[in-house]
Amino acid sequence: MDRTHNEDIFSDTEFSTIEMQWDPVEELAQMLSAASSAEPAPSPPPERSSHRRTRQRLRAESRSQDNSRGTHVTILIATISVCAVCMLGWSFSYSYAQLRATASSVLPAKLAQWWPLTVYGPWLVAALSILRATVQNRSARRSWGVVLGASAMAVALCVSHSSHSPLSLIIFGIPPITALVCFWEIVGQVSSKVAKPRHAAQSRRNTKS
Repeated sequence: MDRTHNEDIFSDTEFSTIEMQWDPVEELAQMLSAASSAEPAPSPPPERSSHRRTRQRLRAESRSQDNSRGTHVTILIATISVCAVCMLGWSFSYSYAQLRATASSVLPAKLAQWWPLTVYGPWLVAALSILRATVQNRSARRSWGVVLGASAMAVALCVSHSSHSPLSLIIFGIPPITALVCFWEIVGQVSSKVAKPRHAAQSRRNTKS
């Protein structure tokens, strides 16, 4: 009986020792910590980074295209303006000489030299007013009326000094009209510089979208 009692005491002591060594809470905590350390850290989605890179590349390409187009347009506008100014100066000088020759047949030489300013003086003032109104995005109907009236008067006076043949009428009447057309083109180039080009606005809208 003593032997059986000693075996029971020994088995109880061994079971209590095993129970003290094994802690289920601590083992669960170790398992959770191992699982959390083994789980990889979340990486940023690759779609967003690739989308941002695509946006940046598209913006850079659109800016370079806008800059190249703007440079080409500026060079073209400058070339057209220079040609129009040269033709305007030549037509003005030719018409001025014809008006002076017409006035010299009636007036003294000193007065005839300055008489064409009575026609082209208002023409020049109205032309400057039209350029100012174009820069300020305003209408200049009255100034255009003065320019048209002065041009018509110059054509009539130049034609009256010719021999009234069809060829002479064309030769003497075209220079004032040429001056008017060249000035019209200069105003168009100035207005195109002031106003924003449509292709630039469309490209900006496409870039924003």
